[in-house]
Amino acid sequence: MPAPTDVATVRMRAYLSLPLSERCRELAVLIDESSTTELQNVFPQLIDSIFGLSSNTGWGLHTINLRKHPQEYEVLSNFLGPQGPIFSLCYKLLPDCYLKYDFPVSYLPTKIQVMLEDGIVPPFYSDKLKDEHNSRMPSALSMNPFEYYIFHFAYHLTNPWLQLQLLENVWINWETVYVQLAHLYLYHFLPRDNSPVLPIIGPYVKKSPPRKIVHSPETKRVQTPRLLRSMILSPSTAHPQGGPQQQCLPQVWRSETIVQVFLDFWLEYTEEEKITSQPLTSTLSSLPRRHSIHSGEHIRLVRAFIKTLHEFANSAIGDRSAMDELKRIILPSVQGKIYTFLRKAIHHWPLDSSFRLILEAWLSFIQPWRYVPELSYSPQGRPEDEDKGKIHDPQRWMSFVANNLLAYTSIFQQLLPRFMRTDLVAPKNALMLFRVTKVFSQPYLPQMLAEAETYMDDNITRSKISSNQWSAVARQQILELEGPSYQYLPMFSESTVSQIVWFLSIIKQAHLTATSIVEALEKRNTEKKFIRTIWEFFNGEEHSNDDIGLAERKRVPGFLATSQQQIIEIFQIKVEDIPQVAIVADQEYHDSILSDSFCQSQCEGACVDGSRPGVFVPIQEERQHCRYIEYMGDPELLPVRSNECEILVRWFYRVCEVINSKYNLQITTFYNREDFVGRLTKKIIQPPTTVRQLPKRVNGGFTGGSEKIIPPRLSLRIFASYNFMTAFLICFILLRIIGYGIPGSLFIVSCLWIFYIIIGAICEPWTTRSNVNRFADNTLGFSGN
Repeated sequence: MPAPTDVATVRMRAYLSLPLSERCRELAVLIDESSTTELQNVFPQLIDSIFGLSSNTGWGLHTINLRKHPQEYEVLSNFLGPQGPIFSLCYKLLPDCYLKYDFPVSYLPTKIQVMLEDGIVPPFYSDKLKDEHNSRMPSALSMNPFEYYIFHFAYHLTNPWLQLQLLENVWINWETVYVQLAHLYLYHFLPRDNSPVLPIIGPYVKKSPPRKIVHSPETKRVQTPRLLRSMILSPSTAHPQGGPQQQCLPQVWRSETIVQVFLDFWLEYTEEEKITSQPLTSTLSSLPRRHSIHSGEHIRLVRAFIKTLHEFANSAIGDRSAMDELKRIILPSVQGKIYTFLRKAIHHWPLDSSFRLILEAWLSFIQPWRYVPELSYSPQGRPEDEDKGKIHDPQRWMSFVANNLLAYTSIFQQLLPRFMRTDLVAPKNALMLFRVTKVFSQPYLPQMLAEAETYMDDNITRSKISSNQWSAVARQQILELEGPSYQYLPMFSESTVSQIVWFLSIIKQAHLTATSIVEALEKRNTEKKFIRTIWEFFNGEEHSNDDIGLAERKRVPGFLATSQQQIIEIFQIKVEDIPQVAIVADQEYHDSILSDSFCQSQCEGACVDGSRPGVFVPIQEERQHCRYIEYMGDPELLPVRSNECEILVRWFYRVCEVINSKYNLQITTFYNREDFVGRLTKKIIQPPTTVRQLPKRVNGGFTGGSEKIIPPRLSLRIFASYNFMTAFLICFILLRIIGYGIPGSLFIVSCLWIFYIIIGAICEPWTTRSNVNRFADNTLGFSGN
């Protein structure tokens, strides 16, 4: 008779092969019915299946989307939610303090791995390392079930194997079930309403004693602080040489674990050159390198994490509980690592519109007053809408500003050259500049920054420095984050202001250029002819080459004008101090935008051959502004165009694929006939097409180019175009007006189409002969010259 643990394992493995909905339902029953002994071996196998290893993507937490997979999305949210079956399993196994699971050290963030190799053990990991006498470097961490799940969940976002396998666009892939679960965990384990974390569990006793930390000269600057001081967790842990067991208060240890694990995994940003310079072990080096630029899903979760930390910290009520103490010290414990992550990410981010993701995360971090409970704004109660998210009590936030001065001033100065190189005429870039200037121009903030910078000059005597408490706080923070060799440049120094004055002239030129483009586009719209208006009615409004509409263009001058005025207010710049130089619109940029927006109107008609599908590419070559680039692949696999119905294109393709594969020989035979049947077939069937495959880059060189001939085939794609459907609808309406019913109208339209095909097949010999004679005459005339 098999053991109960074997029965549970067999059941679980059988359930893992079921569809997702049935799988979660059966696993929930298994977790509820089985004992702790039966579930001990089931738990690690279930976690591996959910999150996947190097060979698979697990249950698809990064691919299941709310819009595309609503049922699977809801099922996984309930099963993996903070009060779902998976956490019930964790809490069921948790009372056994001797039950531990191994989490590979190779899954840890690179910086943590390097520290462990150097013999530096961060406090959070000191009681989790397994003692391995044969190796100086431990290969795994020993964790309780809750920690084991949270570590795997956090690692799932940064798993380099998944980064290689994900095929969807990483910038739009943010409505996934993983993002939803991350929000649920943050809201549940970091409560903002002073409620306890549910379910309320008994004290958890750690089995292993704290490991002695190996100190080194660089230990003082380790950016992995312990969130809770030992005296908060338990009176018995105030002395390092206490008993072998540590008791964590049940109200806070889960919250501490969530914050520390998400902080270490999600906010890691180690430069590539520093990673390669470290002598990593073979286990670490065998893993693929993580991308230096994080995905949009990752940055959005970082922003959600920052916002949750602000809301959690601002909900403290001072009741001296362990949870309230965690709220009080949580931001001072993590703000240094958040600043380092943001500064490095901003430095390495490419110059494109995706930069707004990391920019919004930074703006969320430097505005803690936006995430305050509504009743905390004023004694009168609920604030007005226009007062939300503003500084109402500068003294309350002065400590945060002084402790994070670098996050304001240093990153602002880091952004300034970037904005000076950015195309501010583009709506998204203009909006980003407006967002930054709006934040820094809000009441009290410039004065708070200036006060924190007071007496930061090294030439000021020590007695004057001590007279400003915020300067001492800022100096200490700069020393810890950037080191003693860092030369701080005040935000309101003369050099920065002179750079700002030059930046104002760039904004002014961008404003003039954006205004001229809007005026030209509006003028051209009013001068459009009637036929052009009808064409746009069916094919959509014309856009520029970057698909920017006129409505978006109209917002740019307002953004730039407001940003310019806000910068003047922030730095108290006088109008007479601004150099009065002749600034005009960028005519070349203006002309390029206007010419690109009408490429299709210039090249439509006779210059486009419908049998050779392609796209318009803007160029600058003499007087030609665009060129039609032919598509050399299978015409049936051409991406859906803007004048086609996507559903009909895909449906017609499936129908034709079945017909062509089943009657391929017959279609080719009829097409090659030289009689009337062959001519009639050529009017319906697409001719043979040569498909060219260009050389592609591979490891060690390029693949060879090749050509493939696609035989004659049936194609119904033309019926999926809006132009055809519009013409068909007009004919149908006219026949209905005359008095024909729906069946009669369809019959007449079909007969007209068949009659057109037959007449074309009958007349083809004469039309072909006349075309040949005309070509011969043209050839003789050319040779005679």
